[in-house]
Amino acid sequence: MAITVVGSVSGDAPVGAEVIERLLKDMPVAMSHQGEFTGKPETQIYVDDYAVLKINTNRKYQSHALAHRWCELRIAKEYGYGIYHPKRTWAVLNMDGNWLTVNVTPRVTPLHRVDFSSLNSDQRVVLLQQLLACYIDFSCRFNQRLDEGLSNFSVYGDRVIYLDDDIYSGGYVASFVAMLANWLRKSDCLALGESEWRRIGEILEGLLRACSTDAVDMVVGGLEDQIVGRYENCKQVLLCALLPNYLPSSATVFSIEQPIGLLADVHANLPAFEAVLAEMDRRGVRQYLMLGDIVGYGPNPKACIDLARQRKIHCLRGNHDHYVAHNGDVRVALGIMAKRMADWTITQLDGSDRAWLSDLPVRYRGDGWMAIHGAPVDQSFFNAYVYEMTAERNLDCLAESETSICLHGHSHIQGVYGMVGGRYLPFRCSTVVDMHAWNAALLCPGSVGQCRGGIAKAQAGIFDPATLTAEVFTVDYDIESLIADMQRHNFPDQLIKRTRKGE
Repeated sequence: MAITVVGSVSGDAPVGAEVIERLLKDMPVAMSHQGEFTGKPETQIYVDDYAVLKINTNRKYQSHALAHRWCELRIAKEYGYGIYHPKRTWAVLNMDGNWLTVNVTPRVTPLHRVDFSSLNSDQRVVLLQQLLACYIDFSCRFNQRLDEGLSNFSVYGDRVIYLDDDIYSGGYVASFVAMLANWLRKSDCLALGESEWRRIGEILEGLLRACSTDAVDMVVGGLEDQIVGRYENCKQVLLCALLPNYLPSSATVFSIEQPIGLLADVHANLPAFEAVLAEMDRRGVRQYLMLGDIVGYGPNPKACIDLARQRKIHCLRGNHDHYVAHNGDVRVALGIMAKRMADWTITQLDGSDRAWLSDLPVRYRGDGWMAIHGAPVDQSFFNAYVYEMTAERNLDCLAESETSICLHGHSHIQGVYGMVGGRYLPFRCSTVVDMHAWNAALLCPGSVGQCRGGIAKAQAGIFDPATLTAEVFTVDYDIESLIADMQRHNFPDQLIKRTRKGE
């Protein structure tokens, strides 16, 4: 058997070939889900009291040179990651005529084998804080994710290290939420009570916000969906600490005995906003829900915010709102014109206005219905669209959940997509829609301030939560006063023409 030690992750003295030889004299250990060692079927693990050696038997090379080069590249990558034990060593092994790459690491205790009940409260929180910091920091730096299981992490010195070989591509939030949900369900095993969850939430808020401005919203939304029942109290404590202005999406803020005025995409168009509210008043509406994007495009952002606050309108946060609230978050998808006007909007609002936008929730849930800005399938809640090409996917998403009706904005397309008995219905833009017998429905009241389809008017709707019916309508507004404000602020001619034509 030929063994060539290539090097260690830190560049310090690697584990010697004699250690590898000693480990390979024994049989590989059996792996199990709850045992000390877990892994894929193609992975062989050899251990003694001092070291752990891993071989991926599917990774074979035609020559020593190829295997050696692969190890060099892997060591350089793992050095950049900064998440492994500094003595983690890669080597080339010739076994039965095959050139294999192996790694060996000093033996440490994986976190799933730690007796959390033997630690005091501070020790438990600090340990999980280190794991959270390791996971989130890695995801932010490399746009990749680690395997979330506690068995894949351990402690070395004053930090948590990663034990697994695998790094996964793609966004991390969904998997991260699943990890937190699993921890919540294991609160007894991890000896975590409400006080520990409160502290973890406070720690997590800072870690997530340093990564991205919308990560907190996505984590909160994901945990709301995944945890119910026994650990609901711990979840609520965590979420309230994670999001200081947290309002449970199931909180009762609307009377089910009264209709709800639906507004969306006001886009800083004050004359249209006022016209819609006047029509709502005429119809006797006394409670309102704005489905996002109160700012953007239009010339009256502060006046619209002030009016919404004065009328005590329950507002959700849209993508334009989020961009402005966070001083131009580049992760929010905006077109060239939209970004230009959102950047202008930032200059028109003070810190309290932007803080108000930032504190707006991204989702609301009622009995049998929900409300967001974007689309049900979107983890960020305000970036994806509902339109002809995406409606069926979003209806399927609703049908699979206990929520059958989604009120949304963002598309600026007034009408409803529906599903009855697994059959997709043609798009409807009729005045009154009865959805109580539908499996799923996607209702958009249209746009108050940026009506599309060649109609330069203001659109809105009224939703009856008791009967699950809705009415949509269109009203005229003083578009010339809006155009005058746009011209006074030197808005682009292209945007002015588009607004006048309703495009």
